Amino acid sequence: MGQSKKDNAYLIIHGFGGSIHEIEYLAAYLKDRGFDTYTVLLAGHGKSKKELSASSYRDWIQSVKTSIDGLTGEYECINLLGFSLGGLICAHFASLEQVKRIVFINTPVYLWNVKLIVQDITHGLYHGKPEKISYYKKSVGNVSVKSGVDFLRMLNKTKKLFQAIPRPSLILQCKGDETAYYKSAEFIKGKIGRGANILYYDGGCHQVFKDAPELRDRLCGDIYKFLTS
Repeated sequence: MGQSKKDNAYLIIHGFGGSIHEIEYLAAYLKDRGFDTYTVLLAGHGKSKKELSASSYRDWIQSVKTSIDGLTGEYECINLLGFSLGGLICAHFASLEQVKRIVFINTPVYLWNVKLIVQDITHGLYHGKPEKISYYKKSVGNVSVKSGVDFLRMLNKTKKLFQAIPRPSLILQCKGDETAYYKSAEFIKGKIGRGANILYYDGGCHQVFKDAPELRDRLCGDIYKFLTS
């Protein structure tokens, strides 16, 4: 007789142009509370701009599929937690029978909160605080035009998938997110319908687990409550 499977795995997926470092705080938070957490490094990510450019959105999706296939042999259910681009990728696997619940974290449908970006840059210039300016320069410098186009293709293909999500879903969105405009959450909720709940957070930023210590425990706690409800 084969060995029986464990109940739940929790697969956490990072964002575009980023790495596991973006979501390791959440992974550790859940692991400390007894969850079997896993992370996946998307193809081309976490290395150089050239390697990211050599990958495509199909490769990013395949990275997650490979992880899901591996976990399916060990677990009855897989819960998907996607940050930013990771949330878009979650939508591509929502109809799988083994997928139990989905969490979308600062997942973009509408890009760029221009008002916030201008405020950040202006504040940095006039108050001698270059951190945000450096952040935007690095974000742009790490991504090629080809990779940006791949991301937009991914976004376009994913929008229609939200309306077919049959799993209980939680949508978390920081209103201070400069990258994923907060109305993205309304779009996702509108497509999924009654199976999804939104939680908004005043302030924060896109990289909430790295750069918003004042909020990240609240988000982690709300995710914990959803996954254990």
